[in-house]
Amino acid sequence: MRYLLGTAALVAGICMSSTAFAEKVVVRETRSPVLACYQQVYVPATVMYNSRGVLVQRESVSWVVTGDRWEKVRSPAVYFETSKTLEPDHYKLVPCK
Repeated sequence: MRYLLGTAALVAGICMSSTAFAEKVVVRETRSPVLACYQQVYVPATVMYNSRGVLVQRESVSWVVTGDRWEKVRSPAVYFETSKTLEPDHYKLVPCK
């Protein structure tokens, strides 16, 4: 009899503690009816090129003599091309349609 009462008390204690524990846990969720949708789009880098960046050789005019013929020859200037990155490449998120 004592064994039965002890087991009943133990079972009652477990049930009481589990219900008390269950009452303390409250989960509240707010869910939006509209889910966000985005698409990943690659944007290449924006680079500015300068064809006349660094002067290597100035423009010149010279004479070329071939036998009895004289020709005035123009040599255009020579430049190193330079570039400057205005905006690096990146990804952007665009809303789905």
